[in-house]
Amino acid sequence: MKVSSPPTGRPERNAPEGPEAITTGTEGSLDASLAVMPPRTISTPLKTGAVTSDLPRRADLKERFYHPELDSIRFFLFCAILAFHAFPPYLGKWYYDHLPAAMAFSVITIGRACAPSLDVFFVISAYLITELILREREKNGSVDLKAFYVRRLLRIWPLYFFFIGLLCLLSLFDKSLAVGWARILAFLLFAGNWAIAFGRPSIIIGPLWSVSVEEQFYLLWPLVLRMASRRIILAVPIGLLALASFARLMLLRVPVFVLCIWCNTLAHMDSIACGILLAVILHGRKLRLRLRTRFVLLGSGLITWVLIGRYCGLIDLIPPLAGNMLGYPLMSLGAVAIFLSVLGASQDGAPVMKSPVLVYLGKISYGLYVFHMLVVELIGRLLLKHIGYFGLKYLVARWICAFAATLVLAVISFHCLEKPFLRLKRRFTYVPSGAAI
Repeated sequence: MKVSSPPTGRPERNAPEGPEAITTGTEGSLDASLAVMPPRTISTPLKTGAVTSDLPRRADLKERFYHPELDSIRFFLFCAILAFHAFPPYLGKWYYDHLPAAMAFSVITIGRACAPSLDVFFVISAYLITELILREREKNGSVDLKAFYVRRLLRIWPLYFFFIGLLCLLSLFDKSLAVGWARILAFLLFAGNWAIAFGRPSIIIGPLWSVSVEEQFYLLWPLVLRMASRRIILAVPIGLLALASFARLMLLRVPVFVLCIWCNTLAHMDSIACGILLAVILHGRKLRLRLRTRFVLLGSGLITWVLIGRYCGLIDLIPPLAGNMLGYPLMSLGAVAIFLSVLGASQDGAPVMKSPVLVYLGKISYGLYVFHMLVVELIGRLLLKHIGYFGLKYLVARWICAFAATLVLAVISFHCLEKPFLRLKRRFTYVPSGAAI
């Protein structure tokens, strides 16, 4: 295997960039790639034709690194998160008092099963960032940390800080939308998850806790990838899994509020660790799976989420110790199964996963995630004035109207606010890893 010497000078200015992975999801809601140079490691190209193996195969690392199916799945994950917030399962008693028992049971079960959707965003983000930095290190012999952080800044910060500024402005006209200056400061410093975990819950700005978690972790992770050996890179996520379990055990020894676990960087690290492991194991490979295998993985992940949502109490106001110690690892395994069911699917007999419409909706998922709770709150207030009572009709109307309004805001945000900054990433891009902006 021949590795060329590192290039000198700036990267090509005319190279189109691809959206950077993250988010909301953080970068749960972000585009399907980071723009970094893939290594020049060349191996035997994959043969075209029928796929007969479920094992990953070595890919040509010079290929553009882009998975449109990961954009598509982000949109479906956002829909699940919106459903969780629009039909909150903590209203369980109200559902049973006002709905037929079977319908109430279904609404609560679906709501609880939608809660872990954010963890797939964590898996996607960790996988993409780790894989792309490893490729850059293989090619150049090092990692351009400045370029990495600038790309991340250009992808995350504009909309993030715009939204915080918008909340501050709206709070001047409507005091009920105020989130408090201490909490605003915490989010400005990307420590908002700690303010939510150990302070008062905040409905509108609350979803941005996941951005804080990712920014905290990815501040340090590229430093490790830049210098560490493969053995150490493998050891880090294993250590993170152990750390997350230990942190939960310490917190759950006494009754704690659910957000002390859910929004805690140390206690909610499992899915990020799993994404890193997947990137190391699958590094430079294309995952080729039969369509039947993908459906089995998808079904297994969803069933796992339904079961832990029903029996583990991850989102109970006071989480049970045993249920959470078992539930978080299972939740991450479910996220991994769903991620693997999608990875490479656009090339393995599921062309719908690279549908231009779905890919576009996935690209704007960061905006969808950032705006959705503000829209849910404002739409809810308007509907209460017209419908006059809090019932099933209200909940359904709120979900539909909130989805439509959030979609409009996300489209405007992507084209008017995010896209100009994404174009600036070209100056810090080596080789495109996604569709041109």
